[in-house]
This record gives sequence, C-alpha cells and structure tokens, in this order.
Amino acid sequence: MKFFKLSLIVIAVLFLSSCKSKNILGSWEFIEVYEGIVINNIDALKTKENNSEKGMGILVFNDNQTFTSMDLKGNYQKTKNLLKLKYTTDKDTVLMKISYLDKNYLLISSISERPTSWFYRKIKN
Repeated sequence: MKFFKLSLIVIAVLFLSSCKSKNILGSWEFIEVYEGIVINNIDALKTKENNSEKGMGILVFNDNQTFTSMDLKGNYQKTKNLLKLKYTTDKDTVLMKISYLDKNYLLISSISERPTSWFYRKIKN
C-alpha cells in the first residue's frame, strides 16, 4: 500500500510539472510574423532566427496577469488555447489563438478576417 501511495505522488508530480512546461509565463523573443496565414505546425520554424523586417522584440507575460510587448503594457487572460490581450492604451481587447505552446516556443494567431501568426522563442534565464 505504501508503494502505491508513493507511486501516485510521483505520477502527480510528473503530471503537474508537465503542465507547468506549457505555461505562458516568462520572456519570449520575437522571431517572425506571418501575415495572411495561420500556422499550426512549428517544426519548420524551430531553426529560424530573427531576420524579420519587423525588427526585434520581447513579449513578457507576468504571473500577475500583466504583459509587456515592446514598450506597450497591458493585462492578459489565458483560457485553454485562447489569449485575451488588453493594452492599457486601447479600449478594445485583442483575442488571439494559441496555436502552439511548449517550454521553448510560442505561436499565436489573430482571430480575424485577415489572419496573422507570430512566432516566439522562450528566453532562457
């Protein structure tokens, strides 16, 4: 019985740590933006470096539900694969789809008539 309880604890810890790896918190380096398309598979993107005409940038998600993108700040809400961004300078909320998220990569896509996808790589601290 003691072995069974210990096994359950180990399984629970492994499950919780794998969920944490899908956490959006932290700093993300902008790699590229893809206008007019929604990308769902990032295998071909993993080796890309930032050569974007859009420049460089860092997207930071904090544990107090705030974020910073370039010099803009705001609040966010993450529910499953949806991300609501509310910039402090705008009255409207931006709704994004999290197309891919793991401990190293983030791919978010706009939900609009003209879709756009943004690809980020996690910054190691």
